[in-house]
Amino acid sequence: MTRAAVLPAVCKSHLDLNAVLMMPVCLRNAVVSIGFLGGVFSASAAAQGLLFYLPEDGTGVEYEGQVIQETLRPELEDGREELQWTRSLTIKSVGREDAEFEGTVQPCRWIEIKTVTGTAGAGGVDPGLVGMRIYRILVPEQEITDRSADDQGIPRIVLPIVRGFRRLGEESVEPIGSRGITFYPTLTLLAHYENPEVVSDAESVSSISGQDTFDAQHLRGRFVRERPDARSINTADYWISRDVPFGLAAWSVKVVRETKGSTDLRDSFEVVSTTTCNMKVREILDAVEPELTVEE
Repeated sequence: MTRAAVLPAVCKSHLDLNAVLMMPVCLRNAVVSIGFLGGVFSASAAAQGLLFYLPEDGTGVEYEGQVIQETLRPELEDGREELQWTRSLTIKSVGREDAEFEGTVQPCRWIEIKTVTGTAGAGGVDPGLVGMRIYRILVPEQEITDRSADDQGIPRIVLPIVRGFRRLGEESVEPIGSRGITFYPTLTLLAHYENPEVVSDAESVSSISGQDTFDAQHLRGRFVRERPDARSINTADYWISRDVPFGLAAWSVKVVRETKGSTDLRDSFEVVSTTTCNMKVREILDAVEPELTVEE
């Protein structure tokens, strides 16, 4: 399957992204059973929001941060409800393999991505029944790039894969039926930002512990999804560094959800919820092993 065919194929076979974006985070995590959603058709400064550069095999990175959702609730005494979760995200390169892609046998990389969202405790993040998802995907090495489009000008919105596997919550491991995946919004709130602003070409970003610092480029993006009765506005600051496996050093995202009557004027939108997510590097990983066991 060619890159041009991957986009409609992914979009046609999965949930409507507009509906997902308008859900509260807690509901979205509960009802979205797939992490390879299509439908965000705008160029970005990165391919899919998480993978900018290809690191040495056997290396990876772990992030940690907070997701905070504030929802307006007029029936409550203070008029709002705030929910907070701890989130961890791990990306690892867990093997090499030559495989056929677009009619050519070429070097590919097994990449494992795990996200856990839940309450923090002494034993780590407790995801409950639905707050953990893990993917192991075989990706052509040439597809992991910070270029926003390929040589034919087709936006790198969906990450093409040769094959892959996933496990959601306590469910069994299952193969991924799509030939491409996206990471927004189920793995990260970082979206695909058209023409992001370069805030600075050289900033220093620290890890959570403060023991590591990374020279990074600071980018700022904005992404809007709108329909007659609802609008989602996503703004983000994110830092890209060659010092971090796969490229992301940190990010801060704010998603504002607004609603109105479907026949009301466009300036009638009112805020109903705000979700923020702030993530930083917790640890650079070496000699990594896959967590997801699969029968290839």
